[in-house]
Amino acid sequence: MQALDRKIYLKKMDLDRALELYLSRLRETGFFQPRTENIKVSEALDRVLARAVFALRSVPHYNSAAVDGIAVRSSDTVQASKHAPKRLDRDHFAIVNTGQPMPEGFDAVIMIEDVHFLEDGSVEIFEPVPSFHNVRTIGEDVVEYDMLFCRYHRLAPQDLSLLLAAGVFEVEVLKKPECVVVPTGDEIVDPYSELKEGSIPETNSILVKAFLERLGANVKVHDPLGDDPTKLASALQELLPTHDLVLFIGGSSAGQKDYVYRVLEKHGEVLVHGLSIRPGKPTILAIVEEKPVIGLPGFPASCFTVLERVVKPILQAWYRSSESDEDFLEAEVATRMFSSVGDDEFVRVMLAKVKDRYVCVPLKRGAATMSSLTKMDGTIVVPKGQEVIDEGKKVQVLLTASRKRIDNTVLFVGSNDPLIDRLSDLLIERGLNLSVVNVGSLGGVRAIAKSYAHLAGVHLFDSESETYNLPFLRKMMKHFVLVKFVKRLQGLVVQKGNPKSIKSLHDLARRDVKFVNRQKASGTRILLDYYLSKLGIDPRQINGYEKEELTHAAVALKIKRNLADVGLAVSYVAQLMDLDFVPLCWEEYDLLVLPEFLKDERFGIILDVMASSDFKNVVSESSGYDISDLGRVVEEVGSL
Repeated sequence: MQALDRKIYLKKMDLDRALELYLSRLRETGFFQPRTENIKVSEALDRVLARAVFALRSVPHYNSAAVDGIAVRSSDTVQASKHAPKRLDRDHFAIVNTGQPMPEGFDAVIMIEDVHFLEDGSVEIFEPVPSFHNVRTIGEDVVEYDMLFCRYHRLAPQDLSLLLAAGVFEVEVLKKPECVVVPTGDEIVDPYSELKEGSIPETNSILVKAFLERLGANVKVHDPLGDDPTKLASALQELLPTHDLVLFIGGSSAGQKDYVYRVLEKHGEVLVHGLSIRPGKPTILAIVEEKPVIGLPGFPASCFTVLERVVKPILQAWYRSSESDEDFLEAEVATRMFSSVGDDEFVRVMLAKVKDRYVCVPLKRGAATMSSLTKMDGTIVVPKGQEVIDEGKKVQVLLTASRKRIDNTVLFVGSNDPLIDRLSDLLIERGLNLSVVNVGSLGGVRAIAKSYAHLAGVHLFDSESETYNLPFLRKMMKHFVLVKFVKRLQGLVVQKGNPKSIKSLHDLARRDVKFVNRQKASGTRILLDYYLSKLGIDPRQINGYEKEELTHAAVALKIKRNLADVGLAVSYVAQLMDLDFVPLCWEEYDLLVLPEFLKDERFGIILDVMASSDFKNVVSESSGYDISDLGRVVEEVGSL
C-alpha cells in the first residue's frame, strides 16, 4: 500500500507565543512602517490620523449670544431686583437671537422670558447679570493652535464636525491595508448554486471580508481556487505586489491535499504551522516578500477564531489602536460637581486608574461643546433632583473607551503649558495615553495630595525666597517628588507692533489698556499678583483684571482678536499667534509626581521621551524655553 503524502504540524505553537513571534518578525520587515495619504475631512470617518492635528481657527470664532433675549451692558443691570425692576430705554439694550454676534458695546444677554417689554419700547429687568452672562465667547470651546488630536487617533463623526469648525479641511491619515481573500478547495462551490453531495458552499470569504472591512481594511475576494499547488503559487505571485495581506482559506491543515503550507514554505518563511487552540488549530503564519500571508482553517468556527485572535491584532498594530470595550465602571469623582435639579444631566468624563481605584474628571459641559465628545472616556448621569455630586463620591460610568486604554492612561492635572500637549503626542508613539486637565498649579498640588492624578504641572512662585515650587511644596506636603521640566519665559503678550506701546507692568494701570488675566490658583496669576504688590499697583486699577482664561493660548487669542491689549503668558504662545512679547522673567515649570508613580514603568517611559531627541527638537522650535535641568528628580520626605 502506498504511504499517504501527509504533512504533520512541525511548527505548532501556543497562541500567545505565535502571535508575539509573528508581530515581531513583521515589525522587522518594516510591514508596520506608516504609509499615509491626504484626504478631505468629509471623507475621513473612521480613518486613523498619521500626525497630530491643530486647530486653524477658534471655536467659536466670535462672541455670540447663547440664548434668545436682549444684549445689555452688565454695568447697566446693577441693583435690578424683582422688588425693584430696573428700566432700560432703547439705547441700552438690543434684541438678539441665539448665535447672533454680540452688538458692539454690549457684554451680556438676558433671556427673553426674563424681560418685561413696555409699550414705549423700553424694558424692565429683574436681576443683575455679570459680564459675558449667556454669551459664548471667542475660543470658549477651542483656541486656534490647540492640538485637537494626537497621531493614530481614529476619527469619529463628532471629530469631523470639530475639525471643520476649527478650520481643518484636509488630514493626513494612514492608508488602509489592501487585503485579498483566496478561498481554496475542490469541494467548495458558489453558495447560490444548487448543492450536490460532497460540495460545500463557499461562505467563509464573506465572513473574512466583512470582518476585515470592519477593522478598516480594503478587501478583495479572489475567485476560488482548487487544490492545485501550481495555481496557488501563481495566484500568490500575482497578488503580492498589489496587496499588503494575503489570506488563503482552507488547505492549511496536514492532509494529503492541503497544499497551502507547501506553497508558502517554498516561496517564503513559515513561522507557525498549527496553533495550540481548538477551534483554530490548522493555521499557517508565513511571511512572503516581507508581507504577511496567512492560511486560515476552512471550518467557519475555526476561521472566525483565528480572525479574532490573530488577524485582528495585526490590523490593530497597523493602526496603533485597540477596540473599545463599552461597559460600566465604578469611579471616584475628582472634583465637586453641580448640576441642574430639573433635568437628568449627562456629564462627559476622563478616566484613569490612580493607585488602586478609578478616578473620573468632568470635561467641558454645555450643549454647544464638541471637544469633550472627542476626549471623553465615558459618561456619568446626574439624575434629576440631585444638585451636587461631592468630591470622592463613587459613581457608575458608562464607558466609551476600553478598560485597557483607561488602565494605561496617565492623568496630568495642574498648570497649563503648550509643551505638555506636544509631550502627550510623542508618548502616543510609545503606547502611553496622557490625559491633560488644566486646573492651575494649586489645583494640581491638591490633586496629587489626594491621589487624584499621576502628574501635575506646577510653577509656584514663593515671594519670600523668590524661587519656585520647592518652598511652596515644603509648606503644603510632607512627602513629594518633583521632576524638573523647563524654565520658561513669562512676559506681556501684546498685539502685533505693540500699538499701545506697552513696555512694563506699570502700563497695565493705564485707562486705555485692556488686560486679560489667568484664573485664580494658577501659577501665572500668583506671579502677577506678586509683581503688582511689589510695584504698588492696585489690581482694581487694571481694566480687565477680573477677565479670566484657563490657558496661555486663550490669553493670546483674546489679544490677537483685539478683545484685549495685553496679558501675562509664556513667550511660546506669542510665537504661535504671531504677536509681540515683552519679557518679564524666567520661571521654573516642573512636574509634581504622585510618589507611588515613581515605580510605575510608565514613569520611566515619560522620562525617556522627555530625554529624546524628538522632544528636544520640539522645544528647540519653540521660543522661550530652557531645558538644561530637564528630567532631574527631587524627592523629599518630611518628618511625620
